[in-house]
Amino acid sequence: MATTKSINIRIDEDLKIQSDKVLADLGLTTSAVVSMLLKTIVRNHAVPSDLFTIREQARNNAEYMAKLDRSFAEYKAGLGQQHRLLEVDDV
Repeated sequence: MATTKSINIRIDEDLKIQSDKVLADLGLTTSAVVSMLLKTIVRNHAVPSDLFTIREQARNNAEYMAKLDRSFAEYKAGLGQQHRLLEVDDV
């Protein structure tokens, strides 16, 4: 069995409290998540790229949700159009 080492990091107190709660809800610990992250870095010889794209994903999700909201509002206002469902055999 491998020996273990401790890592001490400094983070914002509120961030620690909030992340501990989220991770506990997921059945995880901060230590387990840090270990998973470090193993991923070692395996891939890189930091997971999705850590850097979260803001872009959130922006894209917000844009998508806004488009969905506009479409639903148009539908509720009676501006939608009905289309006949085309089956593969009909095409």
